[in-house]
Amino acid sequence: MADNNNVNKLLNELSQRLGVSEGQIKNAAKQGNVQDMLKNADSNQKKKIESVLNDPEKAKQILNSPQAQALIKLLGGEQNK
Repeated sequence: MADNNNVNKLLNELSQRLGVSEGQIKNAAKQGNVQDMLKNADSNQKKKIESVLNDPEKAKQILNSPQAQALIKLLGGEQNK
């Protein structure tokens, strides 16, 4: 249950920072469409996110974090259920 709480907090914070709903974030993540998720972000936030997405090592570090793994699991990215 702690993972779900962390994921919900992460989604809520991301929603507030990007100015989009949590549902839009989930849909963008499921569909792999980051541009939809970033359309309301300010240019500084957008640059930071794009720099991570364009740097495989940074992206790997973030994706391997417990919070990201919990989010991936929540969004249905876990293949072995």
